[in-house]
Amino acid sequence: MTDILVSKDDGQVVTLTLNDAPANCLTMEMMSAIKMEIDRVNQSKDHKLVIFESSNEKIFCSGHSFNEVQEMIKNNDKKSQELLFAECSEMLMKIRTSPKIFVAKVRGIATAGGLGLVSIMDCVFSSKSARFALGGINFNFGCHQPSVSVARAISSKNVMELLVSGQPLNAHRAQEAGLINEYLEDDKLDKRVELFSQQVCDHTPEVLALTKETLYKQSAMKISDAYDFASKAMVENLQMPETKKGIDTFLNKT
Repeated sequence: MTDILVSKDDGQVVTLTLNDAPANCLTMEMMSAIKMEIDRVNQSKDHKLVIFESSNEKIFCSGHSFNEVQEMIKNNDKKSQELLFAECSEMLMKIRTSPKIFVAKVRGIATAGGLGLVSIMDCVFSSKSARFALGGINFNFGCHQPSVSVARAISSKNVMELLVSGQPLNAHRAQEAGLINEYLEDDKLDKRVELFSQQVCDHTPEVLALTKETLYKQSAMKISDAYDFASKAMVENLQMPETKKGIDTFLNKT
């Protein structure tokens, strides 16, 4: 993996460290590196979980690079602008549709596209000092694309506050809003994510994948269709050998 994205692989869990100082921008190079790593993990039958973290304790991810965007503007290069945001959408959808569980471990600020990256994750844990923002409007550049995943994590009023104020939510408010699972003192964050990873890895990859797919698909359906879809998922789950083994084990204990 490139120097701007450091990958650590223990066989079941892959940790991706954003390492492009000072701001871990979502450049074309960074997004390409992330997509390549997701594709690699998706091809593995052994991997279950991917953790995103930052090498910078003050900035998790600041979103798109204004240097990159400014160059496109100077060159009146609309096609490159379209490609930039298409690349970002593709990266985010790879995370959402991946059969693996994705976790963000956030220290510092996640803003603009950085918050879009955080909010597409399946679970998010942060330090108490972390901040979450859609700050593009401070530069007259609305965070339209990042708001897509944010709006699917929290209420529209909370999203609107972020979009039009440009001010960050602290970790407490982010948890209250449903943007993150939990915030902790900085020295306890690594252990909490490690514990969660162990809990996830206790389960079979097939069930984890079906659970993730079912949750997101049924959430977008009307309730009657959601029940039909989830019922089929329950039956599909019962056909899995590990599920039959798990039920037998439970019954033999009782």
